[in-house]
This record gives sequence, structure tokens and C-alpha cells, in this order.
Amino acid sequence: MMLVIVLDATITLDWSINDLIRFASGTQPNILQPPTQNAFFFQMSPPWGTAVLDGQPLITLPQKMDQAPLNLPVGTHTLQWHAEPFATQACTFSVPVTTEAKHSCQLTNIVDSSEANATYMVELPVRPTLNSLPSQQRQMLIQATQRYLDTLQAHDTVKPGEPFRYNASSPVQTSLLPLSGTLRFLLDTDTTTTAACQGPLIGTQCRDGLNNDCRLFCTQISSQPGTLSGKPVWEIFVVTRPTWDYRQPDGSQVPLKAQTSRLGDQQYTLLQVSWDQHGWHVMSHRAGDSSFDDPNCTLMISHILDFSSLSSQKPEPDSDVHVTIQHWTFTSAQNRALGCLSTITASRDTGSLAPALFLWRFGVFLAANPVASSLEPHIPVVDVAIEQKIQAIKDHPAFIS
Repeated sequence: MMLVIVLDATITLDWSINDLIRFASGTQPNILQPPTQNAFFFQMSPPWGTAVLDGQPLITLPQKMDQAPLNLPVGTHTLQWHAEPFATQACTFSVPVTTEAKHSCQLTNIVDSSEANATYMVELPVRPTLNSLPSQQRQMLIQATQRYLDTLQAHDTVKPGEPFRYNASSPVQTSLLPLSGTLRFLLDTDTTTTAACQGPLIGTQCRDGLNNDCRLFCTQISSQPGTLSGKPVWEIFVVTRPTWDYRQPDGSQVPLKAQTSRLGDQQYTLLQVSWDQHGWHVMSHRAGDSSFDDPNCTLMISHILDFSSLSSQKPEPDSDVHVTIQHWTFTSAQNRALGCLSTITASRDTGSLAPALFLWRFGVFLAANPVASSLEPHIPVVDVAIEQKIQAIKDHPAFIS
């Protein structure tokens, strides 16, 4: 009998077959009113939660654009999102969506159409951060994130005559003796100090476009949420500091120059996080998806982008020939202390160039072959003794972005 009623409502009230399936399976609010032409997708974070709409659990919630959107009847709707170990989040929105309607959910028109038949993306009013978690879970997530970053720790020798430094504010020094250089990526969650992220930016002062401080983790909303081992992941921007510890042959630290800090520069790093009964799991973001996937290369990318911008606007010294950057890659070996190698394909008005190689090593931007030197004649050149390091990165790439 119930199925007959639903079918009749579907035919006479013009419900979609998608709505019928949701209603019959208990996923559609139990109100037999005609749906409007508004349709809804949802961007929930963290994405491993379950949704309750108007007091009824939703078996499926369309979060990806390749899914069928949800149509809802006229009225005010309450959405709840349960995602352990975060507290339950809730917001309301009205259908049909109008400029006069009040709602606490964030609604974004994602289809260029009239208000009457627009399709919207529904998002909770506040994106989750470290502060959204209970104290114990917050500390556990911070520890899990640093544990992952520590898997990237690496070591190499600063050869005599090699340049090295700690950060953009410290002077470039030249080693006189072989130095032991250890690279560690430190998670920065200290919001009591001034923030000034270097490299590619998503905002100012280590914040995102919504003015959230990424030292407390900034949620990155994706139109195609990622998965890890088939499970949805929480994509976040964190702030890291690639920090070098230089030691002399006797094991003592290299003396600091005046007004120099050993702490590395702040930078954005994009990570993937999941949670289950065993705790937090942190992984790198998918290689090649963005400029923030490999913390070993992020600071170098800004040098390449600056060069790319300038080379397209100004001629080379003593020449009226312009250089056009066509493609670039950034490569790290498993031992990230070897450096980040950037391979650039470029062309001049006179024709294509051989690939230019640049190396980011011990915090210094270097030209690694003659083509790179011709493009950037004012930066230091890699010593011949370091060429084997470059070859090792080429032969054993661990991360390419």
C-alpha cells in the first residue's frame, strides 16, 4: 500500500526517480509536497560522517558532481552532520532558495541559471579545524601529523665550498669543512607569533581565502573528495617549517650569525587525514595535484614562478629575445636532503631550449646546468661534485609535482 501511494505521488507531483528511490528507502523527508526546481549537492567535512535531514538519516548524500543532486520539498530544512570525533554540526536552509530566505547553511549557486531552478552546493557554516576537536583528540592529531612529517626527515653532507643557509632571512654561508646537514619538517601550530608563509600562497599571514589560520589546519573543500584505501579523507592545509640542523665534524652545531634563527620558513603543506577506531592517519596529498604536495619543493616553486613571470615580460640581459616557460616539474628523492630538482622546458624567439635544471639544496636556489645559468645568470651554480646528487634524484624519484 505504501509503495502505491509513493508511486502515485511520484507521478502526480513530478518527483524524479532519484527522489522516489530515496523516499522509498527512508532517505527522503516524509513530507509529500512537490519538490521545487532547486537541486542540491553537499560539501561536508570531514567527509566520513553521516547526514540527518529533518530528523531522518540519509543513506546517501550527493557530494560529488557525478552523482544525482537532491531535490527537496518547499519549506525550511535542518541538516545535521555526524563525523566522529568531531562534535555534531547543524545548519538550516529554505526551499525554494531566495534572496529573502534566511539560512545558516552556506549556499553557493553552482549552475548559471535563474533563481527558480538553480542548483546549489550546501556547506556547513564553519569548516572544521584543530579547535573543533576535543583537547585529547586535538593533541593526538597534532602528534600523528608530526609523526608523518618525521618520515620525511633526511640527511646529507654539505661539502666544502657548498652554500647553505637556514631560512630566507639568514645569510648564505659557505662551508669550509664537511658539515652534517639534517632536514626535518616541523609542524607549526603556534598562533601566538606572527605568521608569514613563504612560497606559493592561498592567503596572507598563513591564512586561507576565508581568513582561517592554517596553523590550526584549514579545510580544503574539493569538488571531487579524495579517498584513501577506499575511505574518504579530510584534505587540509597545515603550516610546516623545513628546518636544517648543521653540525661540524666534532658534532657541535654550526655557530649562528648575528640575528639569525635556525628555524625554517613557514610554508603551506597540503595533507590527507582519515580517522577510525585506531586513531588518526596522515598522508601526503596526491603527487602532482598542487604546488603544496611536497614540502621539500614548496619554497623553490616560488622562485620558479617568479622567474617564469619575469622571463615572459623582460628580455634577457643584452638581448631583445624573450623566454617562454612551457612546462616544469619538481622532483624529490626519498632522501629529501639531496634537494629538490626542477626541470623547466622553455623556448626563446629563436627556438626551443634544452631542459633547464635548477636545484633547491640546503635552502639555496642554484643553477644546475648551462641552460639554467643562461636563464638565471645571477644565481649560484652547482659545483661539479654535486652532479652525482642530481643524478640520484633523477634516477630514484620519490615524489614528482
